[in-house]
Amino acid sequence: MATDKDPYALGQSINMLNGNRWVGGLIKANKQYMIPESKWNDIKNDPKEIIPILKYFLTQHYQYQLPRILELERYYKGENDIHFANINISSNRADNRVTAGFPKFITNTRVGYSVGNPIKFQYNEDKGKDDDLEEALAEFNSQNDEEYHEKVMKKNLSVTGRAYELEYIKQDTNEVAIRPIDPANAFVVYDTTIEQHSLFAVRYYLIDYQNQPKYYAEVYTDDSIYYFSDGKTPGSNLKLDNAEEHYFFSVPLTEYINNDERMGDWEASLDKIDAVDKAVSEMANSQEDFANAILKIVGDFDVTDSNGNTSEHPQIDRKNAIMWLKPEVRSDINGSSSVITPDAGYITKDVNVSEWKVYVDWLSAQIHKDTNTPDTSDENFASNSSGVAILYKLWGSDQERSIQESLYTRGLMRRLRVLGNYLEVTGQISSADDVENYKILYTPNLPKNDTETLQNAQVLANLGTESKQTIREVVQKYTGINSDTEEQRVEDEDKKDLDADPMQQVFKRVPDNSNENEPKDDDSKKADNPSMLDKIKGFFGGGK
Repeated sequence: MATDKDPYALGQSINMLNGNRWVGGLIKANKQYMIPESKWNDIKNDPKEIIPILKYFLTQHYQYQLPRILELERYYKGENDIHFANINISSNRADNRVTAGFPKFITNTRVGYSVGNPIKFQYNEDKGKDDDLEEALAEFNSQNDEEYHEKVMKKNLSVTGRAYELEYIKQDTNEVAIRPIDPANAFVVYDTTIEQHSLFAVRYYLIDYQNQPKYYAEVYTDDSIYYFSDGKTPGSNLKLDNAEEHYFFSVPLTEYINNDERMGDWEASLDKIDAVDKAVSEMANSQEDFANAILKIVGDFDVTDSNGNTSEHPQIDRKNAIMWLKPEVRSDINGSSSVITPDAGYITKDVNVSEWKVYVDWLSAQIHKDTNTPDTSDENFASNSSGVAILYKLWGSDQERSIQESLYTRGLMRRLRVLGNYLEVTGQISSADDVENYKILYTPNLPKNDTETLQNAQVLANLGTESKQTIREVVQKYTGINSDTEEQRVEDEDKKDLDADPMQQVFKRVPDNSNENEPKDDDSKKADNPSMLDKIKGFFGGGK
């Protein structure tokens, strides 16, 4: 179906559901690049020696991996293969190309479910509090709009099966920044050890200025960045333009993976998505062909022109709503006459709508099943369902989410390590190893049931076995206020009330332990339980 020509060239040349989808097959289209570490260490500081290796990987990526990534990205945008398919349709037939929105629906659902609620970076204070690190990370996340950054990264993962993130220093500053890199423009080369450490990473891109296309490439090692200019195709004319050191002490471009196969969330269902596109498009064509069906006429026209001449087959005006027909009288060889009853109608193709619907519905159900994505349009999905029932319907999605969170955490921890290296070398924190004390927490973005949340919080409060902090964290789902912030608010309000009414401080410090159920005329009890007035006097010095 695909070719080894320019991966950006399309045209109506794709044979849908026919043969290999990717150039060179899936192995070459999704291969992880590796070279022996010893070979790389011998040449990594010599740009001239780097060029042959860079040329090889650039050529491999451009020819085999880029077409797959571009195709997955255009499917997410609604540019499915049906738009570019070589379909043999006669010129007098309708040629509608309708695409299903499964890729975008599945990806947006996954992204919203997994990172719709912000990721939490929780520091383990049992290991020793590091205020400088916590302050630096908070500022880093704020300046880089970390919440939105995670959504872009997860979208790239869902679509292409991989995502890339570059840490760099903003121009003319010492501030660290992060930026998601389009998977079509980047790759990482690893060593051949079992741990697969990053040896170097490449970002390459095309600039087409005044119809003069030219590629550029950047190579990131563990201590340097090499900038190369290139030709009209990657690897065709590499020349070193510049080189500079960085202080991350690790390759600053990180690859995240969606799963061990590095496949997108709906990539395995592309054939079914194409089948839905073809079925729906053919149905649209049949409907249009029916509206433009061939008119069949049996009998004679009662048509005479201004000269009194009649026409055996006059031109039909489709805009004319009235057509007069008359019976046709025919004589056979024996002189007998027969009358042909006039009739007019359309020649159409019978379409079994019910079977067509069953087929499309089956394909749609299989896509939802294969991708573990709930069909929210299903009337039975959430109607009259308890929270537990809905969770069971999301059980498959949760298994996928659990795996993806583990893999995403690996990328986040590498981000923190690279950041920690730079913060240590610039003297902003004492030790980069402290980033290992962070724990990454995820909160699935599920439909909220405020009543159930408040009821659960009330049950915990009544049990008396949970701390106020825990109860605040439960209620946080309803209020949206961080539990620490809520605790501070309560303390501030209590302090404000005490400042406004000092007598409340008295009652707080000297609680009334009297038993209201005891007889009030029991003098012995009165002696043991002084009145509140006596307590107040005692608090102020015992005056009478």
